[in-house]
Amino acid sequence: MLTPTLLRWVATCTLLISASLVVADETKMSADSEAGKLRSVVCIGCHGLNGEGKEAVNGQPAFPRLAGQLQSYLNKSIHDYKNDSRNDPMMGAIAKGLSDIDIVNLATYYSNLK
Repeated sequence: MLTPTLLRWVATCTLLISASLVVADETKMSADSEAGKLRSVVCIGCHGLNGEGKEAVNGQPAFPRLAGQLQSYLNKSIHDYKNDSRNDPMMGAIAKGLSDIDIVNLATYYSNLK
């Protein structure tokens, strides 16, 4: 038997889960791959014209492939650089200049590349 407290708890959890799904859907719907492509100009120097990444050469650092990565991974990674959870001076500086929608658009753009 559900007590009033347990019933309120179940109703609250259901409402929170439903709200989070709506927010996730809105984020997906607002993702704009073309806007991400335009914003990717700043990424090309290190990650390549098509997000293919670059191998380490003559003491130069390697830059990871972005093309085809999971959108959620790219989104989280860029946010981690933005909030200093991941530390790289160049990526941190670039990420701090991106809005949340810029990050979603970039992640969507690169995840759609092969």
